[in-house]
Amino acid sequence: MDSSVVGQEAAPQALAPLQLKPLARAAVSALFLANGLVAGLWSVFVPVVQKNLGIAESGMGLLILFGALAGFGGLLLSGLLISRFGSRPIAVLTGLAMAPGLLILAQATAFVPAVVFFVLLFTSISIMDVAMNANGAEVEHGLGKAVMSSFHGFWSLGGMVGAASGGLVLAWFGQNGFGVAALMTVTVLVICAAPFLAPQRAVEPKPEGGKQPFRLPGNIRVYVYGVIAFAAFTAEGSVIDWSALYLRKEMQADVALSGFAFAGFSFAMMISRFSGDLLRNRFGAVRLLQVSAVLASAGFILASMGGALPVVVAGFLLAGLGCANIVPVAFSAASKVPGVNPGTGIAIATMFGYFGLLCAPALLGSVGEAFGFAPVYLGFSVFMVIVLLLAHVARNWLRDS
Repeated sequence: MDSSVVGQEAAPQALAPLQLKPLARAAVSALFLANGLVAGLWSVFVPVVQKNLGIAESGMGLLILFGALAGFGGLLLSGLLISRFGSRPIAVLTGLAMAPGLLILAQATAFVPAVVFFVLLFTSISIMDVAMNANGAEVEHGLGKAVMSSFHGFWSLGGMVGAASGGLVLAWFGQNGFGVAALMTVTVLVICAAPFLAPQRAVEPKPEGGKQPFRLPGNIRVYVYGVIAFAAFTAEGSVIDWSALYLRKEMQADVALSGFAFAGFSFAMMISRFSGDLLRNRFGAVRLLQVSAVLASAGFILASMGGALPVVVAGFLLAGLGCANIVPVAFSAASKVPGVNPGTGIAIATMFGYFGLLCAPALLGSVGEAFGFAPVYLGFSVFMVIVLLLAHVARNWLRDS
């Protein structure tokens, strides 16, 4: 395996600032918007796929599990691809591969073809996720200031737009029209972004002999940032999957109001992410991470207390404000670990995060069924305290990122 692939370390070297094109930041933002848009549209498309295949929730869960495994496989592959070819071509190619995914999936009427299409879709989404984060890290490096939070803000914006508009598009144009709209929108965003994406920084030189066995990075910083991403993604996943059920079963909210917890959480995340870079440039990554963890912890405590519905929704909104910038800070720091390729660092942090995002539903569902979801959200306040402690432990590293 070539020395530049995943996990390979070398002596640190000075890297010259990148010569960025004027629209580099906008180009990366477009990729995040496209990726988030597909995620939002997928949330609307789930019942359509289930109906087309004629399967129950358990069968749909199995299909999603295949997608999750494909996502993990894509994350494992992403560091290798980015190290060898650079984040720019990988982000563009996987973005174009992702674009027709929903249209192709709409054609599946049998489970096995649906699994194949689903695996291809989620593999491209996950590899693009790492590649666009790696390219965002290159832009951040070239600009010499924090911009990662704004990129994630565009992902949140894409998710909100996709989820909000997808139902109307589906009702007006049907599932094929829905798929064509997704294909055209994503393709235009990716093609327009492609010429302006950041080039790859110089990678570490090849050692004598050219090939070495695969090994994970030995720098512990990567895994600390991965744990931070795991905590934030797990909390976010719990709100996505269980907050509506919490409001309906334990807060007696009707169907129309049951989505307010996630809506407030998502809106707060978007607003917080668009202001996160300004805050990080002004106060630094350490202070931003500490304040974010405190806000998120307080929000989950408030959400778990029950009582009036507006109070609980306010708790989720506060938690969203806090959770929003934890992952961007962790990803940005993971891309700057000495001796570790930027794509590799982000891939490992993303793997930790995706593990929490994908595994939380099964584990937390059982806990919520047995004890209710109030203890689940109270438990996430403890997760945020762990982030606060890790921010203190990593304070010197974060100042260098």
